[in-house]
Amino acid sequence: MSNNTNSSSISKCAACGKGVDNLKVCTSCEQVSYCNAKCRNSHRSKHKKECKRYTAEKRNKNATIRAEVDAISEKLCSIVISDEELFADPPPKDDCDICFLPIPHTNGICGVDTVYQKCCGKRLCYGCALAETKEMENGNLKGLCSFCRVPIHTSCEERIQRVKKRMKLNDAGAFHWLGDSYRHGNNGLQQDLRKAFELFQRGAELGLSMCHAKIAHMYQGEEVERDEEKSIHHLMLAAMGGHEESRYNLGAIEHNNGNMNKAMKHFMIAARSGYVDALEQVGEAYKAGYMTKDEYANTLRAHKQATEEMNM
Repeated sequence: MSNNTNSSSISKCAACGKGVDNLKVCTSCEQVSYCNAKCRNSHRSKHKKECKRYTAEKRNKNATIRAEVDAISEKLCSIVISDEELFADPPPKDDCDICFLPIPHTNGICGVDTVYQKCCGKRLCYGCALAETKEMENGNLKGLCSFCRVPIHTSCEERIQRVKKRMKLNDAGAFHWLGDSYRHGNNGLQQDLRKAFELFQRGAELGLSMCHAKIAHMYQGEEVERDEEKSIHHLMLAAMGGHEESRYNLGAIEHNNGNMNKAMKHFMIAARSGYVDALEQVGEAYKAGYMTKDEYANTLRAHKQATEEMNM
């Protein structure tokens, strides 16, 4: 789609030229704005031809994106997963780029939340990000990113512009961040579940386990058409990428289906990665005789080590 519009065509009324608050964007082409219905109607004859052209271009672009997303979906869902791959040790956790402590693939594990740097794509633990912010507020640090030295963003528009630049570099974290923003209607964006789903799929294609987890959740039917098979498939891909919560959810599914051997394997892997709910399931399984004393002891030690490493 050609991009002949600029910010002034949206921030000023196309009919009278005034820049006022709460301008109404043309719902067909989304390229011009108006003060009110009177301005829109007076400008209709001038805008009609251009509107049709923009709308056709937008429709063609959307069709191309939809085809690309469908191709990604088919590619991801066609991945064959063996039990050996599924139950292999997960990849190591990434480290916070400031304190170098491991950070979880699932936000909030062991009380560790993470922050995505929109300017350079770094992922920090919330503690380090908060400490930096306080130092900036106290005047001890300049308001610059510690890594790329870009000034800290001051608006939602600036955040989104930076994330879109990261997307051009195939930064999977950028697709996840923008997808989450559309999913929840955050950062000045209107909620758009279809767009969120498309962005998560692109992030998943780039290998980000969090995106697989989000797709799996959306396939549960509250946000897109329910597809249990695809949901479980993406849970598997997320778990193989280290996503602790997805691993636990697979264990719960196998448990509910009566497949206790597979359930215990999932719970033990999740527990060893620091997921406390999985550790509780492992404890109940040990009491019920579904695992040996050595398996339980080894899982306890690994869980303790994982939690201590993330909370040093």
